[in-house]
Amino acid sequence: MPTILVNADDFRRLLGEQVDTRRLEQLLALVKGEFKGADEEGNWRIELNDTNRPDLWSAEGIARQIGCTLGRRRDYPFFREDPVGQILVEPGLEEIRPYVAAFVVDGLDISESTLVQIIQTQEKLAENFGRHRLAVAIGVYNRRRITFPVHYRPQQPQGHSYIPLGEDAPMTLAQILERHPKGIQYRQTIAGHEQVPLLIDDAGMTLSMPPIVNSRETGEVVPGDADLFVEATGTDLRAVILALNIMACDLADRGGKVQRMRTIYPQATPLGRQLDVPRRLDNEVELSLDDFSRLLGEQLNAPEVADVLERYGCDVTLEGEHLRVQPPPTRADYLHAVDAIEDFAIARGYDSFTPRMPREFSVGRFHPLAELEDRVRDLLIGLGYEEVISNLLVSRLQVAESMNQPGKKLVEILNRMNENYAVLRDQVLPSLLQLEAHSATAAYPHRVFEVGEVAVFDPSRPHGSRTELHTAALVAHRQAGLSESHADLLYLAEQLGLELRLEPGDHPSFIPGRCARVLLVSGEQLGLLGELHPQVLRNWDIGVPASAFEISLSILPAGVAGGSDR
Repeated sequence: MPTILVNADDFRRLLGEQVDTRRLEQLLALVKGEFKGADEEGNWRIELNDTNRPDLWSAEGIARQIGCTLGRRRDYPFFREDPVGQILVEPGLEEIRPYVAAFVVDGLDISESTLVQIIQTQEKLAENFGRHRLAVAIGVYNRRRITFPVHYRPQQPQGHSYIPLGEDAPMTLAQILERHPKGIQYRQTIAGHEQVPLLIDDAGMTLSMPPIVNSRETGEVVPGDADLFVEATGTDLRAVILALNIMACDLADRGGKVQRMRTIYPQATPLGRQLDVPRRLDNEVELSLDDFSRLLGEQLNAPEVADVLERYGCDVTLEGEHLRVQPPPTRADYLHAVDAIEDFAIARGYDSFTPRMPREFSVGRFHPLAELEDRVRDLLIGLGYEEVISNLLVSRLQVAESMNQPGKKLVEILNRMNENYAVLRDQVLPSLLQLEAHSATAAYPHRVFEVGEVAVFDPSRPHGSRTELHTAALVAHRQAGLSESHADLLYLAEQLGLELRLEPGDHPSFIPGRCARVLLVSGEQLGLLGELHPQVLRNWDIGVPASAFEISLSILPAGVAGGSDR
Protein backbone atom coordinates (compact mmCIF):
# COMPACT_ATOMS: atom_id res chain seq x y z
CA MET A 1 0.00 0.00 0.00
CA PRO A 2 1.26 3.57 -0.68
CA THR A 3 3.16 5.09 2.23
CA ILE A 4 4.09 8.77 2.25
CA LEU A 5 6.19 10.98 4.48
CA VAL A 6 4.55 14.20 5.62
CA ASN A 7 6.24 17.17 7.27
CA ALA A 8 4.11 17.74 10.37
CA ASP A 9 4.21 21.55 10.34
CA ASP A 10 3.59 21.65 6.60
CA PHE A 11 0.59 19.34 6.97
CA ARG A 12 -0.89 21.47 9.74
CA ARG A 13 -0.63 24.55 7.49
CA LEU A 14 -2.33 22.74 4.61
CA LEU A 15 -5.11 21.41 6.86
CA GLY A 16 -5.64 24.69 8.70
CA GLU A 17 -5.70 22.94 12.08
CA GLN A 18 -3.04 22.30 14.71
CA VAL A 19 -3.57 18.55 14.90
CA ASP A 20 -1.57 16.25 17.14
CA THR A 21 -0.93 12.59 16.36
CA ARG A 22 -3.98 11.40 18.31
CA ARG A 23 -6.26 13.72 16.34
CA LEU A 24 -4.46 12.70 13.13
CA GLU A 25 -5.19 9.03 13.77
CA GLN A 26 -8.91 9.85 14.05
CA LEU A 27 -8.98 11.99 10.90
CA LEU A 28 -7.09 9.47 8.77
CA ALA A 29 -10.18 7.23 8.81
CA LEU A 30 -11.61 9.68 6.27
CA VAL A 31 -8.92 8.66 3.75
CA LYS A 32 -8.53 4.98 4.73
CA GLY A 33 -5.17 5.89 6.20
CA GLU A 34 -3.12 4.77 9.19
CA PHE A 35 -0.53 6.69 11.16
CA LYS A 36 2.67 4.62 11.19
CA GLY A 37 4.77 6.80 13.46
CA ALA A 38 7.49 9.33 12.67
CA ASP A 39 10.91 8.96 11.07
CA GLU A 40 14.18 10.12 12.61
CA GLU A 41 13.57 13.67 11.33
CA GLY A 42 10.08 13.89 12.84
CA ASN A 43 8.16 13.46 9.58
CA TRP A 44 4.86 11.61 9.91
CA ARG A 45 4.63 8.29 8.08
CA ILE A 46 1.11 7.67 6.70
CA GLU A 47 0.05 4.42 5.06
CA LEU A 48 -2.94 4.57 2.71
CA ASN A 49 -5.07 1.45 2.40
CA ASP A 50 -6.66 2.34 -0.94
CA THR A 51 -4.58 2.02 -4.10
CA ASN A 52 -7.39 3.54 -6.21
CA ARG A 53 -6.94 7.07 -4.83
CA PRO A 54 -3.71 8.57 -6.22
CA ASP A 55 -5.10 11.98 -5.26
CA LEU A 56 -4.29 11.02 -1.65
CA TRP A 57 -0.63 10.18 -2.28
CA SER A 58 0.52 13.58 -1.01
CA ALA A 59 0.26 15.80 2.05
CA GLU A 60 -1.88 18.18 0.02
CA GLY A 61 -4.28 15.44 -1.07
CA ILE A 62 -4.81 14.07 2.43
CA ALA A 63 -5.29 17.56 3.86
CA ARG A 64 -7.67 18.46 1.04
CA GLN A 65 -9.92 15.43 1.59
CA ILE A 66 -9.96 15.77 5.38
CA GLY A 67 -10.46 19.53 5.27
CA CYS A 68 -13.30 19.19 2.78
CA THR A 69 -15.11 16.72 5.06
CA LEU A 70 -14.63 19.08 8.00
CA GLY A 71 -16.41 21.83 6.08
CA ARG A 72 -13.48 23.54 4.40
CA ARG A 73 -14.18 22.62 0.78
CA ARG A 74 -12.23 24.63 -1.78
CA ASP A 75 -13.22 25.72 -5.25
CA TYR A 76 -10.78 25.42 -8.16
CA PRO A 77 -11.84 27.98 -10.78
CA PHE A 78 -9.05 27.09 -13.23
CA PHE A 79 -11.10 24.07 -14.41
CA ARG A 80 -13.47 26.59 -16.01
CA GLU A 81 -11.04 29.26 -17.24
CA ASP A 82 -9.55 29.85 -20.69
CA PRO A 83 -6.02 28.55 -21.42
CA VAL A 84 -3.02 30.90 -21.41
CA GLY A 85 -0.55 28.99 -23.59
CA GLN A 86 -0.16 26.15 -26.05
CA ILE A 87 1.66 22.89 -26.67
CA LEU A 88 1.92 22.00 -30.34
CA VAL A 89 2.17 18.27 -31.07
CA GLU A 90 3.90 17.25 -34.29
CA PRO A 91 3.00 14.11 -36.32
CA GLY A 92 4.93 10.91 -35.74
CA LEU A 93 4.42 10.34 -32.02
CA GLU A 94 1.26 8.25 -32.30
CA GLU A 95 3.09 4.92 -31.86
CA ILE A 96 5.87 6.22 -29.60
CA ARG A 97 4.30 8.28 -26.81
CA PRO A 98 1.19 9.99 -28.15
CA TYR A 99 -0.17 12.21 -25.36
CA VAL A 100 1.02 15.36 -23.66
CA ALA A 101 -0.71 18.06 -21.60
CA ALA A 102 0.39 20.78 -19.20
CA PHE A 103 -0.48 23.75 -17.00
CA VAL A 104 1.40 26.68 -15.48
CA VAL A 105 1.33 27.93 -11.90
CA ASP A 106 2.55 31.27 -10.54
CA GLY A 107 3.13 32.73 -7.10
CA LEU A 108 4.37 29.69 -5.22
CA ASP A 109 6.59 29.98 -2.17
CA ILE A 110 8.85 26.97 -2.74
CA SER A 111 10.90 26.09 0.30
CA GLU A 112 13.13 23.05 0.70
CA SER A 113 10.35 21.07 2.44
CA THR A 114 7.78 22.14 -0.16
CA LEU A 115 10.05 20.98 -2.97
CA VAL A 116 10.51 17.61 -1.25
CA GLN A 117 6.72 17.17 -1.10
CA ILE A 118 6.27 18.15 -4.77
CA ILE A 119 8.97 15.69 -5.87
CA GLN A 120 7.47 12.92 -3.70
CA THR A 121 4.06 13.36 -5.33
CA GLN A 122 5.57 13.56 -8.81
CA GLU A 123 7.53 10.33 -8.31
CA LYS A 124 4.70 8.36 -6.70
CA LEU A 125 2.29 9.31 -9.47
CA ALA A 126 4.80 8.38 -12.17
CA GLU A 127 6.06 5.16 -10.58
CA ASN A 128 2.86 3.64 -9.19
CA PHE A 129 -0.08 5.23 -10.97
CA GLY A 130 1.99 5.84 -14.12
CA ARG A 131 3.29 2.24 -14.32
CA HIS A 132 6.97 3.13 -13.95
CA ARG A 133 6.57 6.14 -16.30
CA LEU A 134 5.06 4.09 -19.12
CA ALA A 135 1.46 5.31 -18.84
CA VAL A 136 2.32 8.66 -17.24
CA ALA A 137 5.48 10.64 -16.49
CA ILE A 138 5.53 14.17 -15.07
CA GLY A 139 8.04 16.97 -15.60
CA VAL A 140 8.33 20.17 -13.55
CA TYR A 141 10.23 23.21 -14.87
CA ASN A 142 11.04 26.83 -14.09
CA ARG A 143 8.44 28.64 -16.17
CA ARG A 144 10.45 31.86 -16.47
CA ARG A 145 13.11 30.12 -18.58
CA ILE A 146 10.62 28.86 -21.19
CA THR A 147 9.45 30.60 -24.36
CA PHE A 148 5.93 29.52 -25.37
CA PRO A 149 4.47 27.74 -27.27
CA VAL A 150 6.12 24.46 -26.36
CA HIS A 151 6.63 21.86 -29.11
CA TYR A 152 6.30 18.08 -28.68
CA ARG A 153 8.03 16.30 -31.54
CA PRO A 154 9.69 13.03 -32.61
CA GLN A 155 13.47 13.25 -32.82
CA GLN A 156 16.30 11.05 -34.10
CA PRO A 157 18.36 10.03 -31.02
CA GLN A 158 21.67 10.95 -32.69
CA GLY A 159 20.45 14.29 -34.02
CA HIS A 160 19.93 16.31 -30.85
CA SER A 161 21.78 16.93 -27.59
CA TYR A 162 21.27 18.77 -24.29
CA ILE A 163 22.61 18.79 -20.73
CA PRO A 164 20.45 16.43 -18.66
CA LEU A 165 19.91 16.73 -14.93
CA GLY A 166 22.88 15.39 -13.03
CA GLU A 167 25.40 16.12 -15.81
CA ASP A 168 27.70 19.04 -16.68
CA ALA A 169 28.17 18.47 -20.42
CA PRO A 170 25.77 17.96 -23.35
CA MET A 171 24.82 14.41 -24.32
CA THR A 172 22.97 13.20 -27.38
CA LEU A 173 19.61 11.56 -26.81
CA ALA A 174 21.19 8.21 -27.73
CA GLN A 175 23.98 8.75 -25.18
CA ILE A 176 21.43 9.59 -22.48
CA LEU A 177 19.60 6.33 -23.16
CA GLU A 178 22.84 4.36 -22.99
CA ARG A 179 24.76 6.09 -20.18
CA HIS A 180 22.58 8.30 -18.00
CA PRO A 181 21.13 6.51 -14.91
CA LYS A 182 17.58 7.59 -15.80
CA GLY A 183 18.12 6.59 -19.41
CA ILE A 184 19.17 3.11 -18.39
CA GLN A 185 16.30 2.83 -15.91
CA TYR A 186 13.48 4.01 -18.19
CA ARG A 187 14.62 3.47 -21.78
CA GLN A 188 12.30 0.48 -22.15
CA THR A 189 9.34 2.90 -22.07
CA ILE A 190 10.26 4.21 -25.54
CA ALA A 191 12.21 1.23 -26.86
CA GLY A 192 11.58 -0.26 -30.29
CA HIS A 193 11.27 3.02 -32.22
CA GLU A 194 13.69 4.83 -34.51
CA GLN A 195 12.71 8.18 -32.98
CA VAL A 196 12.16 9.37 -29.42
CA PRO A 197 9.88 12.09 -27.99
CA LEU A 198 11.29 15.55 -27.31
CA LEU A 199 9.86 18.63 -25.58
CA ILE A 200 11.39 21.89 -26.79
CA ASP A 201 10.32 25.51 -26.41
CA ASP A 202 9.74 28.05 -29.17
CA ALA A 203 13.28 29.43 -28.81
CA GLY A 204 14.79 25.98 -29.40
CA MET A 205 15.67 25.28 -25.77
CA THR A 206 15.22 21.64 -24.72
CA LEU A 207 12.88 20.90 -21.82
CA SER A 208 13.23 17.13 -21.70
CA MET A 209 13.23 13.79 -23.46
CA PRO A 210 10.04 12.36 -21.94
CA PRO A 211 9.77 10.20 -19.95
CA ILE A 212 13.53 9.94 -19.33
CA VAL A 213 15.07 13.10 -17.88
CA ASN A 214 14.67 16.90 -17.86
CA SER A 215 17.27 19.31 -19.12
CA ARG A 216 19.42 20.94 -16.48
CA GLU A 217 18.76 24.45 -17.83
CA THR A 218 14.96 24.46 -17.60
CA GLY A 219 14.07 21.39 -15.56
CA GLU A 220 16.03 21.99 -12.37
CA VAL A 221 13.61 23.53 -9.86
CA VAL A 222 15.22 24.90 -6.68
CA PRO A 223 13.94 26.52 -3.47
CA GLY A 224 13.02 30.13 -4.18
CA ASP A 225 11.45 29.45 -7.58
CA ALA A 226 7.87 30.72 -7.74
CA ASP A 227 6.54 30.06 -11.25
CA LEU A 228 6.38 26.54 -12.70
CA PHE A 229 5.50 24.76 -15.92
CA VAL A 230 4.14 21.26 -15.22
CA GLU A 231 3.69 18.74 -18.04
CA ALA A 232 2.78 15.09 -18.30
CA THR A 233 3.27 12.69 -21.20
CA GLY A 234 2.13 9.13 -21.61
CA THR A 235 0.28 6.39 -23.42
CA ASP A 236 -3.01 6.73 -21.48
CA LEU A 237 -4.71 10.09 -22.08
CA ARG A 238 -7.14 9.93 -19.17
CA ALA A 239 -4.30 8.98 -16.83
CA VAL A 240 -2.22 11.93 -18.09
CA ILE A 241 -5.10 14.33 -17.42
CA LEU A 242 -5.87 12.89 -13.99
CA ALA A 243 -2.23 13.17 -12.90
CA LEU A 244 -2.16 16.84 -13.94
CA ASN A 245 -5.49 17.50 -12.20
CA ILE A 246 -3.98 16.14 -8.98
CA MET A 247 -0.76 18.15 -9.34
CA ALA A 248 -2.71 21.33 -10.17
CA CYS A 249 -4.96 21.07 -7.11
CA ASP A 250 -1.97 20.26 -4.90
CA LEU A 251 -0.10 23.36 -6.05
CA ALA A 252 -3.22 25.51 -5.80
CA ASP A 253 -3.57 24.35 -2.19
CA ARG A 254 -0.06 25.69 -1.65
CA GLY A 255 -1.12 29.15 -2.76
CA GLY A 256 -0.22 28.96 -6.44
CA LYS A 257 -2.33 30.46 -9.20
CA VAL A 258 -2.94 27.66 -11.71
CA GLN A 259 -3.72 28.41 -15.35
CA ARG A 260 -4.67 25.95 -18.03
CA MET A 261 -2.77 25.26 -21.24
CA ARG A 262 -4.11 24.00 -24.55
CA THR A 263 -2.59 21.04 -26.36
CA ILE A 264 -3.20 20.94 -30.13
CA TYR A 265 -2.84 17.53 -31.79
CA PRO A 266 -2.35 16.80 -35.49
CA GLN A 267 -4.93 13.99 -35.22
CA ALA A 268 -8.02 13.25 -33.17
CA THR A 269 -7.62 11.85 -29.67
CA PRO A 270 -10.34 10.12 -27.61
CA LEU A 271 -11.12 13.59 -26.19
CA GLY A 272 -10.73 15.70 -29.33
CA ARG A 273 -7.92 17.48 -31.18
CA GLN A 274 -7.69 20.39 -28.73
CA LEU A 275 -7.41 19.68 -25.00
CA ASP A 276 -7.46 22.32 -22.28
CA VAL A 277 -5.91 20.92 -19.11
CA PRO A 278 -6.60 20.67 -16.19
CA ARG A 279 -10.06 19.43 -17.12
CA ARG A 280 -12.77 17.35 -15.52
CA LEU A 281 -13.14 13.73 -16.56
CA ASP A 282 -16.58 12.19 -16.97
CA ASN A 283 -16.81 9.78 -14.05
CA GLU A 284 -20.28 10.23 -12.58
CA VAL A 285 -22.61 7.47 -11.43
CA GLU A 286 -26.40 7.39 -11.16
CA LEU A 287 -28.20 5.67 -8.30
CA SER A 288 -31.38 5.80 -6.25
CA LEU A 289 -31.94 6.58 -2.60
CA ASP A 290 -33.07 2.97 -2.16
CA ASP A 291 -29.54 1.83 -3.08
CA PHE A 292 -28.15 3.69 -0.04
CA SER A 293 -30.82 2.34 2.30
CA ARG A 294 -30.50 -1.23 1.02
CA LEU A 295 -26.72 -1.43 1.39
CA LEU A 296 -26.35 0.62 4.58
CA GLY A 297 -29.40 -0.72 6.42
CA GLU A 298 -30.87 2.67 7.26
CA GLN A 299 -33.64 4.76 5.79
CA LEU A 300 -32.04 7.93 4.46
CA ASN A 301 -33.38 11.10 2.89
CA ALA A 302 -32.02 12.66 -0.29
CA PRO A 303 -30.96 16.05 1.18
CA GLU A 304 -28.88 14.30 3.87
CA VAL A 305 -27.17 12.06 1.30
CA ALA A 306 -26.43 15.02 -0.96
CA ASP A 307 -25.07 17.12 1.92
CA VAL A 308 -22.72 14.39 3.17
CA LEU A 309 -21.40 13.59 -0.32
CA GLU A 310 -20.84 17.26 -1.12
CA ARG A 311 -18.86 17.60 2.10
CA TYR A 312 -16.72 14.75 0.81
CA GLY A 313 -15.95 16.77 -2.33
CA CYS A 314 -18.54 15.33 -4.73
CA ASP A 315 -21.05 17.21 -6.86
CA VAL A 316 -24.58 15.86 -6.45
CA THR A 317 -27.65 16.43 -8.63
CA LEU A 318 -31.02 15.40 -7.15
CA GLU A 319 -33.91 14.29 -9.30
CA GLY A 320 -36.59 13.12 -6.88
CA GLU A 321 -35.36 9.86 -5.35
CA HIS A 322 -32.50 9.57 -7.85
CA LEU A 323 -29.02 11.07 -7.59
CA ARG A 324 -26.19 11.77 -10.00
CA VAL A 325 -22.86 11.84 -8.19
CA GLN A 326 -19.70 13.26 -9.73
CA PRO A 327 -16.46 12.80 -7.73
CA PRO A 328 -13.91 15.64 -7.53
CA PRO A 329 -11.76 16.26 -10.64
CA THR A 330 -8.79 14.69 -8.85
CA ARG A 331 -10.53 11.31 -8.80
CA ALA A 332 -11.40 8.77 -11.51
CA ASP A 333 -12.17 5.77 -9.33
CA TYR A 334 -15.98 5.63 -9.61
CA LEU A 335 -16.84 2.39 -11.41
CA HIS A 336 -20.16 1.54 -9.78
CA ALA A 337 -22.88 3.12 -7.66
CA VAL A 338 -21.40 1.31 -4.65
CA ASP A 339 -18.38 3.64 -4.84
CA ALA A 340 -20.60 6.64 -4.08
CA ILE A 341 -22.31 4.74 -1.26
CA GLU A 342 -18.93 3.90 0.26
CA ASP A 343 -17.94 7.58 0.13
CA PHE A 344 -21.15 8.47 1.97
CA ALA A 345 -20.46 5.89 4.67
CA ILE A 346 -16.86 7.10 5.14
CA ALA A 347 -17.85 10.77 5.23
CA ARG A 348 -20.73 10.27 7.68
CA GLY A 349 -18.66 7.88 9.77
CA TYR A 350 -19.15 4.15 10.16
CA ASP A 351 -19.68 4.63 13.88
CA SER A 352 -22.81 6.68 13.13
CA PHE A 353 -24.66 3.58 11.91
CA THR A 354 -26.59 1.51 14.45
CA PRO A 355 -25.13 -2.02 14.58
CA ARG A 356 -27.49 -4.97 14.26
CA MET A 357 -26.96 -8.45 15.60
CA PRO A 358 -27.46 -11.34 13.15
CA ARG A 359 -31.03 -12.68 13.18
CA GLU A 360 -30.20 -16.20 12.02
CA PHE A 361 -27.79 -18.81 13.34
CA SER A 362 -26.17 -21.47 11.19
CA VAL A 363 -23.40 -24.00 11.56
CA GLY A 364 -20.75 -24.09 8.87
CA ARG A 365 -18.13 -26.63 7.94
CA PHE A 366 -14.92 -26.60 5.98
CA HIS A 367 -15.12 -26.98 2.23
CA PRO A 368 -13.31 -30.18 1.15
CA LEU A 369 -10.81 -28.06 -0.76
CA ALA A 370 -10.06 -26.07 2.39
CA GLU A 371 -9.40 -29.34 4.22
CA LEU A 372 -7.02 -30.31 1.43
CA GLU A 373 -5.23 -26.96 1.78
CA ASP A 374 -4.63 -27.59 5.47
CA ARG A 375 -3.43 -31.12 4.79
CA VAL A 376 -0.90 -29.88 2.21
CA ARG A 377 0.29 -27.18 4.63
CA ASP A 378 0.87 -29.72 7.39
CA LEU A 379 2.82 -32.00 5.06
CA LEU A 380 5.08 -29.27 3.68
CA ILE A 381 5.75 -27.83 7.12
CA GLY A 382 6.67 -31.35 8.20
CA LEU A 383 9.23 -31.42 5.37
CA GLY A 384 10.87 -28.30 6.79
CA TYR A 385 9.27 -25.65 4.57
CA GLU A 386 8.10 -22.28 5.90
CA GLU A 387 4.77 -20.90 4.74
CA VAL A 388 4.37 -17.63 2.82
CA ILE A 389 1.16 -15.66 2.32
CA SER A 390 1.25 -13.31 -0.68
CA ASN A 391 -1.00 -10.99 -2.67
CA LEU A 392 -3.19 -12.22 -5.51
CA LEU A 393 -2.78 -8.81 -7.20
CA VAL A 394 0.76 -8.31 -8.48
CA SER A 395 2.72 -6.45 -11.17
CA ARG A 396 3.14 -7.77 -14.70
CA LEU A 397 6.90 -7.53 -14.22
CA GLN A 398 6.69 -10.00 -11.34
CA VAL A 399 4.73 -12.77 -13.07
CA ALA A 400 5.73 -12.26 -16.71
CA GLU A 401 9.00 -10.50 -17.52
CA SER A 402 10.84 -11.73 -14.42
CA MET A 403 9.77 -15.31 -15.22
CA ASN A 404 11.09 -15.15 -18.83
CA GLN A 405 7.50 -14.98 -20.17
CA PRO A 406 7.12 -11.34 -21.32
CA GLY A 407 4.21 -11.88 -23.70
CA LYS A 408 1.98 -14.23 -21.78
CA LYS A 409 -1.72 -13.54 -21.32
CA LEU A 410 -2.78 -12.47 -17.85
CA VAL A 411 -5.96 -11.30 -16.18
CA GLU A 412 -5.46 -7.53 -16.01
CA ILE A 413 -7.09 -4.81 -13.93
CA LEU A 414 -8.84 -2.47 -16.34
CA ASN A 415 -8.83 0.72 -14.27
CA ARG A 416 -5.62 0.11 -12.31
CA MET A 417 -4.20 2.96 -10.29
CA ASN A 418 -0.99 1.23 -9.25
CA GLU A 419 1.32 -0.83 -11.46
CA ASN A 420 2.25 -3.00 -8.49
CA TYR A 421 -1.34 -4.31 -8.49
CA ALA A 422 -1.99 -4.38 -12.23
CA VAL A 423 -2.66 -8.09 -12.87
CA LEU A 424 -3.81 -11.22 -11.09
CA ARG A 425 -1.08 -13.79 -10.66
CA ASP A 426 -1.44 -17.04 -12.60
CA GLN A 427 1.34 -18.77 -10.64
CA VAL A 428 2.36 -18.91 -7.00
CA LEU A 429 6.08 -19.42 -7.75
CA PRO A 430 6.83 -15.73 -8.55
CA SER A 431 5.60 -14.80 -5.07
CA LEU A 432 8.12 -17.22 -3.56
CA LEU A 433 10.90 -15.82 -5.74
CA GLN A 434 10.03 -12.31 -4.64
CA LEU A 435 10.52 -13.38 -1.03
CA GLU A 436 13.75 -15.19 -1.89
CA ALA A 437 15.06 -12.04 -3.59
CA HIS A 438 14.89 -10.26 -0.21
CA SER A 439 16.33 -13.16 1.82
CA ALA A 440 19.99 -13.23 0.78
CA THR A 441 21.16 -12.39 4.31
CA ALA A 442 19.29 -15.33 5.89
CA ALA A 443 21.16 -18.58 6.49
CA TYR A 444 20.78 -21.23 3.78
CA PRO A 445 19.10 -23.51 2.87
CA HIS A 446 15.85 -21.65 2.20
CA ARG A 447 12.71 -23.78 1.94
CA VAL A 448 9.44 -21.86 1.46
CA PHE A 449 5.98 -22.72 0.17
CA GLU A 450 2.57 -21.19 -0.36
CA VAL A 451 -0.93 -22.53 -0.89
CA GLY A 452 -3.01 -19.86 -2.59
CA GLU A 453 -5.34 -18.86 -5.38
CA VAL A 454 -4.34 -17.90 -8.90
CA ALA A 455 -6.36 -16.55 -11.83
CA VAL A 456 -5.64 -18.25 -15.15
CA PHE A 457 -6.45 -16.46 -18.41
CA ASP A 458 -9.09 -18.61 -20.12
CA PRO A 459 -11.17 -17.01 -22.93
CA SER A 460 -13.47 -20.05 -22.95
CA ARG A 461 -14.86 -19.08 -19.54
CA PRO A 462 -17.70 -16.53 -19.21
CA HIS A 463 -15.45 -13.95 -17.54
CA GLY A 464 -12.32 -14.84 -19.50
CA SER A 465 -10.55 -16.50 -16.59
CA ARG A 466 -10.75 -19.33 -14.09
CA THR A 467 -9.68 -19.44 -10.47
CA GLU A 468 -7.49 -22.31 -9.28
CA LEU A 469 -5.89 -23.25 -5.99
CA HIS A 470 -2.17 -23.90 -6.37
CA THR A 471 0.65 -24.93 -4.09
CA ALA A 472 4.29 -24.17 -4.88
CA ALA A 473 7.46 -25.03 -2.96
CA LEU A 474 10.90 -23.48 -3.51
CA VAL A 475 14.30 -24.73 -2.36
CA ALA A 476 17.33 -22.41 -2.61
CA HIS A 477 20.92 -23.07 -1.57
CA ARG A 478 24.30 -23.66 -3.24
CA GLN A 479 23.61 -27.32 -4.06
CA ALA A 480 19.88 -27.05 -4.79
CA GLY A 481 18.84 -29.37 -7.59
CA LEU A 482 15.99 -31.14 -9.27
CA SER A 483 16.21 -34.30 -7.14
CA GLU A 484 15.50 -32.44 -3.88
CA SER A 485 12.23 -30.91 -5.09
CA HIS A 486 11.35 -34.16 -6.86
CA ALA A 487 11.68 -36.15 -3.62
CA ASP A 488 9.49 -33.67 -1.71
CA LEU A 489 6.84 -33.74 -4.45
CA LEU A 490 6.75 -37.56 -4.42
CA TYR A 491 6.39 -37.60 -0.63
CA LEU A 492 3.53 -35.07 -0.83
CA ALA A 493 1.77 -37.16 -3.50
CA GLU A 494 2.21 -40.37 -1.52
CA GLN A 495 0.70 -38.85 1.62
CA LEU A 496 -2.25 -37.53 -0.39
CA GLY A 497 -2.81 -40.90 -2.00
CA LEU A 498 -1.92 -39.65 -5.47
CA GLU A 499 -0.18 -41.51 -8.29
CA LEU A 500 1.90 -39.16 -10.41
CA ARG A 501 4.13 -39.51 -13.42
CA LEU A 502 6.65 -37.12 -14.90
CA GLU A 503 7.29 -36.26 -18.53
CA PRO A 504 10.17 -34.16 -19.90
CA GLY A 505 9.00 -30.64 -20.61
CA ASP A 506 10.27 -27.21 -21.59
CA HIS A 507 9.30 -24.01 -19.85
CA PRO A 508 11.06 -20.61 -20.12
CA SER A 509 11.29 -20.30 -16.33
CA PHE A 510 13.29 -23.53 -15.97
CA ILE A 511 16.61 -24.87 -17.28
CA PRO A 512 16.13 -26.88 -20.52
CA GLY A 513 16.48 -30.58 -19.75
CA ARG A 514 15.94 -29.93 -16.04
CA CYS A 515 12.18 -29.44 -16.20
CA ALA A 516 9.30 -31.91 -16.09
CA ARG A 517 5.54 -31.82 -16.46
CA VAL A 518 3.74 -33.33 -13.47
CA LEU A 519 0.82 -35.52 -14.61
CA LEU A 520 -1.89 -37.58 -13.00
CA VAL A 521 -1.99 -41.19 -14.15
CA SER A 522 -5.09 -40.18 -16.14
CA GLY A 523 -2.83 -37.90 -18.21
CA GLU A 524 -4.13 -34.58 -16.89
CA GLN A 525 -1.35 -32.07 -16.26
CA LEU A 526 -1.08 -31.11 -12.61
CA GLY A 527 1.87 -28.73 -12.74
CA LEU A 528 5.62 -28.33 -13.25
CA LEU A 529 8.85 -29.35 -11.54
CA GLY A 530 12.32 -28.07 -12.31
CA GLU A 531 15.45 -26.05 -11.66
CA LEU A 532 15.05 -22.31 -12.11
CA HIS A 533 16.66 -20.84 -15.21
CA PRO A 534 19.81 -18.75 -14.52
CA GLN A 535 18.21 -15.77 -16.25
CA VAL A 536 15.19 -15.98 -13.94
CA LEU A 537 17.55 -16.02 -10.96
CA ARG A 538 19.36 -12.98 -12.37
CA ASN A 539 16.03 -11.22 -12.95
CA TRP A 540 15.28 -11.66 -9.26
CA ASP A 541 18.87 -10.99 -8.17
CA ILE A 542 19.08 -14.42 -6.51
CA GLY A 543 22.66 -15.57 -6.10
CA VAL A 544 22.24 -19.32 -5.49
CA PRO A 545 20.63 -22.18 -7.49
CA ALA A 546 16.98 -22.91 -6.83
CA SER A 547 14.51 -25.66 -7.68
CA ALA A 548 10.76 -25.71 -7.29
CA PHE A 549 7.50 -27.41 -8.07
CA GLU A 550 4.02 -25.98 -8.51
CA ILE A 551 0.83 -28.03 -8.81
CA SER A 552 -2.88 -27.29 -8.98
CA LEU A 553 -4.96 -28.65 -6.12
CA SER A 554 -8.23 -27.66 -7.79
CA ILE A 555 -8.05 -30.37 -10.46
CA LEU A 556 -7.35 -33.25 -8.10
CA PRO A 557 -10.00 -35.97 -8.27
CA ALA A 558 -12.78 -35.83 -5.66
CA GLY A 559 -11.99 -37.69 -2.46
CA VAL A 560 -8.20 -37.24 -2.58
CA ALA A 561 -7.34 -36.24 0.98
CA GLY A 562 -10.46 -34.13 1.08
CA GLY A 563 -10.03 -32.69 -2.44
CA SER A 564 -12.90 -32.02 -4.84
CA ASP A 565 -13.57 -30.30 -8.14
CA ARG A 566 -13.91 -26.56 -7.88
